Amino acid sequence: MAATGYRPSGLTPTSFMEMQLGAGAFYIDIDSSTLTPNTTAEEFAKLLEAARQDGRSLGTTTGGGTFVATPETRQIEADDMTYPVIGSTVFDSWEIMLTTTIKEITSENLQRVLSATSVDPQTGAIMISSALLPEHYIGRLGWAGIKGDGGLIYIEIENALNTSGMTMTMANMGEATIPVEFRGHQSDLTKMQYAPCKIFFFEKGV
Repeated sequence: MAATGYRPSGLTPTSFMEMQLGAGAFYIDIDSSTLTPNTTAEEFAKLLEAARQDGRSLGTTTGGGTFVATPETRQIEADDMTYPVIGSTVFDSWEIMLTTTIKEITSENLQRVLSATSVDPQTGAIMISSALLPEHYIGRLGWAGIKGDGGLIYIEIENALNTSGMTMTMANMGEATIPVEFRGHQSDLTKMQYAPCKIFFFEKGV
């Protein structure tokens, strides 16, 4: 009898339902304090649409987006420790970022990108300041995307600040683009053991 080889695979009947599809979209200051473990995708979608209608989004982007959560690690040194031992690696902090490339060049987006700005009351022009104030941070910046089963994923970073500055590239026979890197910051000193981000999953209602 001929031997048959086992072909390892992580594929299951639900694999494609668990995949995140498309580029999603970025939203400003959605009140996540109202969310519960029972909030459905349909209910959360209403909050997303209200934010879009209110102009509380980054609008059209290009190249998708990226969520980055990178730990700052430190290795405790000890004599005769040939290899890292459980407990010897320490996470001192986390670098939390949401990145994308903006294509909608609006006054609101430029103020979000440049962060420390003010508006000239005489001309209405945006002025760039070197004084970074608490009100310049975006309280909540979130990205939402859909899954194959119709559920939603939402990643929120707190007190977001674009740390990459502004490089607007204008293209012949094309559109201007601005790449951004929004970094999260913790404001609640009682929660310093947590990174300034939250990840939500919303299932479709039955």
